[in-house]
Amino acid sequence: MDSNNFMGFLALHSHPIVENLAEMRNISTKTALDLFYNSNLYRLYEHEHTKLWHFSNLTLTGMLDREITAGYIEFPVEG
Repeated sequence: MDSNNFMGFLALHSHPIVENLAEMRNISTKTALDLFYNSNLYRLYEHEHTKLWHFSNLTLTGMLDREITAGYIEFPVEG
């Protein structure tokens, strides 16, 4: 996937993560958006080679919530 297509994909895939976080934490969408785009998770997520985009929106929301709460990213183990 070229970089323009990937960035378009991320924009569409990111929206539910932000909405889930806002609902989960009972915060505004703007606050959730700020948390997401300033997170270490997003810094990894925006690079196609990390393959984080293959996780579900709920999994990514949980990973982001963990980073916010605990200060680190916990990657799911797939069997």
